[in-house]
Amino acid sequence: MVINKYKDKKIDDQVFIFSKKAKEKKEEIGKENTINGTLGIFYNEDEELHILDSVYTEYKNLNSFDIFGYASSIDGDEKFKEAVKICTLGKNYKNTYKNNFTEVIATPGGTGAIYNTFQNYLNDGEKVLLPEFMWGSYKVIAKECGGNYETYKMFNKENNFNLETFKDSVLSLAKVQRSLVIVINDPCHNPTGYKLSKKEWTKIIDILKIASECTNVVLLRDIAYSDFDETPIDINDLFISLPKNFLVILAFSISKSFSSYGLRVGAQVAITSCEKIQEEFLNANKHTGRGVWSNISKSGMTMFSNLVLNKNNTLLKEREYMITLLKERADIFINTAKNINLDILPYESGFFLFIPLQTTNYNIISKKLEDENIYITGSDLGIRIALCSIPKNKIKLMAEKIKKYL
Repeated sequence: MVINKYKDKKIDDQVFIFSKKAKEKKEEIGKENTINGTLGIFYNEDEELHILDSVYTEYKNLNSFDIFGYASSIDGDEKFKEAVKICTLGKNYKNTYKNNFTEVIATPGGTGAIYNTFQNYLNDGEKVLLPEFMWGSYKVIAKECGGNYETYKMFNKENNFNLETFKDSVLSLAKVQRSLVIVINDPCHNPTGYKLSKKEWTKIIDILKIASECTNVVLLRDIAYSDFDETPIDINDLFISLPKNFLVILAFSISKSFSSYGLRVGAQVAITSCEKIQEEFLNANKHTGRGVWSNISKSGMTMFSNLVLNKNNTLLKEREYMITLLKERADIFINTAKNINLDILPYESGFFLFIPLQTTNYNIISKKLEDENIYITGSDLGIRIALCSIPKNKIKLMAEKIKKYL
């Protein structure tokens, strides 16, 4: 009964499959005998879901209407949209973007922001441009929205961002597509932990400006993990006064930075030099939201807005604990990898790091690790390690076991 184009539609999400296996094994033989490096969820050193006290307290203190009521608008409550702009564009955004237009659409997590963007800016059959190392759901969402994808080699021989292959792919697609959607997940790239420099960002924008001379350009910057960047850089000045057919969209989420994965609260943030493009963005994405999910969790939006607008400093201190712990875990893995000659891609910060595979079959490695009660995810390109979920006392062993089977 399914319509023809969806006859073969199915998904086997490896991350959730392996996460379920890890949980079942943990219940069977105890957490001390298992290692779960699958999901992008932050666990403390006791391997329990890490909850931010300030977030939990604020949520518990919401009144019944804020918990159970509808949001005031399809595109999100006004306080929520203001709080999102402050978090993503900076406290001084009104001055920074005084000659530009900014708009916010509330979405169900960062995934909703990505879906909205692909749905409204990717023409049927067109390809979204992705790096070879990526969050796999980008590909799923692109196809769900009637498009497809193309990838470029992400790193050069010096293990820096491969601007040459990026430029070639951008200009090649720009010549044959009515619109070009490019996804860049930065900082704290999933799955490598790489971070672009200001110089790299400047060159990326220059390349996209050239592409805008022959097609519409939509840069989707996925900033889901940005609050875990140890040394943030300000690139807002690069998004000022771009060509009128060059739209920047930020995919924002409270899942990671507020440890609020299940609330499903996120947003699209648009930056444009053209008022007409701003109006199109608001109208099209509100329409999609109404037709797909209708309304975003009022409780999640209100909790987030209260914490941001009331300048809760406790939240920042609590997040520092997470950043510090991620660095400590990463340092253990990286130092161990150096000692045992285990290659990893360049990592700077974030929830994940990545071990590239050259000739070894990922499925074979995964099965051997599973036999030792170690659960990871990845692909033929390599193995993704979720540092966010592995306690420090298990990381060295995990790296050694991976090296053993490589």
